[in-house]
Amino acid sequence: MSMKPKATPSKIIVRLTVHASPIWFSTIRNLVINICRNCGICDRTSGSIALALDEAVSNIHRHGYHGSSDELIEIQIEAMQACNGVPWKVKICLEDRAAQIDLEKIKSRDIEDIRPGGLGVYLIQSIMDHVDWSYREGGGMRLVLEKYGDPISENVDVCTGKTQD
Repeated sequence: MSMKPKATPSKIIVRLTVHASPIWFSTIRNLVINICRNCGICDRTSGSIALALDEAVSNIHRHGYHGSSDELIEIQIEAMQACNGVPWKVKICLEDRAAQIDLEKIKSRDIEDIRPGGLGVYLIQSIMDHVDWSYREGGGMRLVLEKYGDPISENVDVCTGKTQD
């Protein structure tokens, strides 16, 4: 996919609140993929961002809410299209009302320990450029995920960075 940057960057902000239920996870993935594509982000990178988000909401459901689908997750997605040397950017903020946990305990298991599960934090941190867990005032947790593109100029493919004819 090749896209030329616009003269003025396009920005989108989406806020939604969903139940922490796996039935919503594909909707959340598809939403972020489409937002990324509309900002000129290639399918591969859009899919990676969606994977990181999916891991995050899955962790909230499984660990924060102990598998309950009755609790809520608040999601805010901000995406900025690349424009005239300014890179694209995606920022996702997830907030829940789960019990606050020691931030030092949020880490991946050893990657060399081959067994199912336990790599969500590793995937999130590997995919995203900035990851920050914090406490919400009044209870719950906040996770901010950010991914940045490279500055592009006219006739540059946003995925490969190669000049198009």
